Amino acid sequence: MDKISFEEYLSKNETLTYRNTGSSMMPLLKEGRDLFTVRRIHDGERPKVEDVVLFRKKGADGEMKYVLHRMIRDHGETFDFLGDNCVNEEKKVSREDILGIMTEYVRKGKTYKVTDRAFRRYSLRIRVFRRPRIFYKKCRFKLAKIYRKLFPKK
Repeated sequence: MDKISFEEYLSKNETLTYRNTGSSMMPLLKEGRDLFTVRRIHDGERPKVEDVVLFRKKGADGEMKYVLHRMIRDHGETFDFLGDNCVNEEKKVSREDILGIMTEYVRKGKTYKVTDRAFRRYSLRIRVFRRPRIFYKKCRFKLAKIYRKLFPKK
């Protein structure tokens, strides 16, 4: 069976349901357990700040990678994204690289829509506590690095 890209699949089917890989959207989505569904974004449509969006980007190895992150800024021509569990933003993503917008997800076997009150409350917490959370994580990473230097494994 030939592999089909996310772009081709969305073009043919309008929606894509996929098992989450990676930890960038934790605690919303856990790797290997949870599913998410995105709908194809149509010409002229723009995602909104706080939408969880599937986009493509070139990896360090030059290969195309697919990323599911939350939009945090709209600059008109480009957008900035940040995973709920990330400290580094994906900056200057073009509209052409955006493939779809998440419409629902399955967490621990239960389906949630992004229009549900629980998801909207979660998104609000992520937005309000984004900067303190990033500050905390960066401090924790630095302290762990210092600890490893002071107490190396033997």
